[in-house]
Amino acid sequence: MLVLILVNGTLFAQHNFSVEVTGVQPGKGYVFFGLYDKEKGFLDIESQIATAKVKANQNSVVYTFKNLPNGNYAIAVYQDVNSNGKCDRNMIGYPIEGFGFSKNYKPKLSAPNFDEVKIAIEQYATTSIALIGK
Repeated sequence: MLVLILVNGTLFAQHNFSVEVTGVQPGKGYVFFGLYDKEKGFLDIESQIATAKVKANQNSVVYTFKNLPNGNYAIAVYQDVNSNGKCDRNMIGYPIEGFGFSKNYKPKLSAPNFDEVKIAIEQYATTSIALIGK
């Protein structure tokens, strides 16, 4: 018996997603990138599907996430200017180091939800995020 299996090539498509972060304070720490692919756990460190850390040598940095399947993705970034490994916050929980989200979402009273900042990746993609509150 001969069994033919047809595989839809788009199920296995792999794409690169380049993220540029602008407004970086040169020479101060690192810029951290967190990549998410679903609403549940969005912005929880444990839910990141990929992370990156890039030295803040210039006023902008770029990182490329590689081999991503088709899907929706959201990015959260921050510049750790004092190199303590976290995004420092004030007494009410608002970040005091530069931070940002995909689609350059600017939070009003709370962080965005996944749907507000998701980007559909179906081919090579780029985006730019301007740091807030640096």
